[in-house]
Amino acid sequence: MIWSPTLKTASSPLTLQLVSTFESLIIINTVGEVRIKKWSTIWYNCVVRGDINRVDIHNFTSVGDGTVIATAAALPTGMPAKTYIGRNCVIGRGCSLYSCHIEDDVTIGDKCVILEGARIEKGAQLAPGSVVPPGRLIPAKQFWGGNPVSFIKDLDIGEVWHNYSKSYIEVTLADAHKNEFTLWNSAYLHRQSSETDV
Repeated sequence: MIWSPTLKTASSPLTLQLVSTFESLIIINTVGEVRIKKWSTIWYNCVVRGDINRVDIHNFTSVGDGTVIATAAALPTGMPAKTYIGRNCVIGRGCSLYSCHIEDDVTIGDKCVILEGARIEKGAQLAPGSVVPPGRLIPAKQFWGGNPVSFIKDLDIGEVWHNYSKSYIEVTLADAHKNEFTLWNSAYLHRQSSETDV
């Protein structure tokens, strides 16, 4: 199922495209061309801005509370200025992502800032509070942290597997959260019958 409403503006039509039957959006603000794939989780108070270039969020990716994702008009390197987030990624709370490329199985800690043109390769991990400068490459299966980021260590197979499986845990948590906190009150279903009800 593809849901693709179009918002007309003075300059051009902008779209939000959800390629999913799984309702994973909690409360987010989107503008522009945003593609959110199946089983992705976008938590509360996120802002996804694809008004200048496209934002792609792929399958089983979780974006934490209060994260801002935006795009630039162009990059000085000549690379595409869209924001790309691959499969099985976990983006922490309060992060800021700006025209960056994040490959599959990446874990980004809370309050990280990833600036334009930065590329994080498959299976990498960022410590909370890290700042990735423009154009920086974070190699695959490595742990980086700091401001600006610097190499900390290589990840072993167990840590890489944990990062991969964490995205499925986040999707399961989001599904449970969606079912528990619906738009309609269901407390009356769980209420015990009393003598006055009979």
